Amino acid sequence: MKKTMRLGFIFGLLSVSSLTFATDLMQVYQDAFNNNPTFLAAKSTALSTIQNVPITRAGLLPQANFVATDGFNNFDNNSKSINTIPLPNGNTFTLEGQEGNFRYNQQSYTLSASQPIFDFANLFTYTSAKSSAKAASATFNAALQSLIVTTAQAYFAVLQAEDSLTYAQAEKQAYNESLTQAQQKFEVGLIAITDVEQARAQYDGAVAAELAAENGVLNAKENLRSVTGIYYDHLASLRNNAAPLLRPDPVNMDKWVQIADKQNWTLIAARETADAAHKTEQAAQAGHLPVLSGVANYTVNTTGTSPSGQVNTRDAYAGVQLTVPIFENGVGFVSATAKQAAYNYQTAIQQRNSTYLSTVTTARQSFNNVMSFISQVEADKQTIKSSQVALESIIDGYEVGTETMLDVLNQQQILYNAWNTYSVDQYSYINSTIALKQAAGTLSPVDLQRINTWLTEQRAPFTNNVYTTNNEGSIPRTSLAGTGGKH
Repeated sequence: MKKTMRLGFIFGLLSVSSLTFATDLMQVYQDAFNNNPTFLAAKSTALSTIQNVPITRAGLLPQANFVATDGFNNFDNNSKSINTIPLPNGNTFTLEGQEGNFRYNQQSYTLSASQPIFDFANLFTYTSAKSSAKAASATFNAALQSLIVTTAQAYFAVLQAEDSLTYAQAEKQAYNESLTQAQQKFEVGLIAITDVEQARAQYDGAVAAELAAENGVLNAKENLRSVTGIYYDHLASLRNNAAPLLRPDPVNMDKWVQIADKQNWTLIAARETADAAHKTEQAAQAGHLPVLSGVANYTVNTTGTSPSGQVNTRDAYAGVQLTVPIFENGVGFVSATAKQAAYNYQTAIQQRNSTYLSTVTTARQSFNNVMSFISQVEADKQTIKSSQVALESIIDGYEVGTETMLDVLNQQQILYNAWNTYSVDQYSYINSTIALKQAAGTLSPVDLQRINTWLTEQRAPFTNNVYTTNNEGSIPRTSLAGTGGKH
């Protein structure tokens, strides 16, 4: 009877291993890198912003133009003109125009060039574009890190949902066996109907929990599809159902904050954006300053025979040109533009300061989270051990009549919850390590490659002897937490 009773409370965790190929974390990340629309938009935005550097540099480079015209004139002159031209010696010279019809070609060629010498507005606009390009590059790197974080979180959310389903299925199986045992005992008069109803209520709750867990798996996979554009049937899971608990290196919060201050890409982008806004302000203030340029022109004009004769001239000119803005687009346009740029600069400064505070806070919190989850996972192991021992003790008490069926079922649920908490904390630990490196600005695909070595295509089943945690300790599993009876 005793062995039969124990078999009724098997903690039958189901293995989800399959012969089907499982997609690992690096493949999922590669799919996200190629398909994620948010990341691809960030990439094209960065490339577009960088193009402002050569665009604005053009305002500081020489400009050259060549204009050529070639036409035909048909001039019919029916009047005779007489032009008297005074000469320097006081005499005059009379030029008589010719009558008749004149058909002649007219050609001209003009080559002009200019080179800005002092143009502070264009100079500051160019330097602003360079700072904006640096900000765009930093923003793109931040988007890449964000993609890594988003991919990892969605990936491990699927594994967590699958774990929850595994526990829910095992819980339903155990409660079903408990209900069967209770019904058998009631039929022979060993227990009251109350125990049967309690077992039935727990089983019905387990059925509902399983349905909710199945839906959770589907939703988690759909969320991952929204990141990569691909649906995955099977994902590689943690080898031995455990992740190595590695402390941050260095194990010093202040050093992580210092690293974040120098390398966090979002903070770098905010600083470069503020610098670009400052240069834009200087460019706006320079809008009322004179512009000095070197200019040169060479013009050739030729015509056939016209009423004034033939023309064949060449004109070459070189010099400097000074442009002084006096009135542009209404009174106060330049000053208002400068004021607007100054306000924009102040906004950028405050956004930079806000980003700094947020970065420091995130770095500190992420460090604390890593350390906390390491402790929580270790504590979860102890909770599982004590919960298993407590369940065995309550079952022993139930068999001798000192404990009720409700006590057994409640403790069994506590044990399942302990396993589920352990699973949640493990994935939270992995995500927090990734978040810490993101805050520091050091996160890269290499970190995902390292985590990927923790995974296996075949999820290891839970045995009835021991639950291994990567040689860092183990959780003894009695028959209540395995697949067979007590030995």
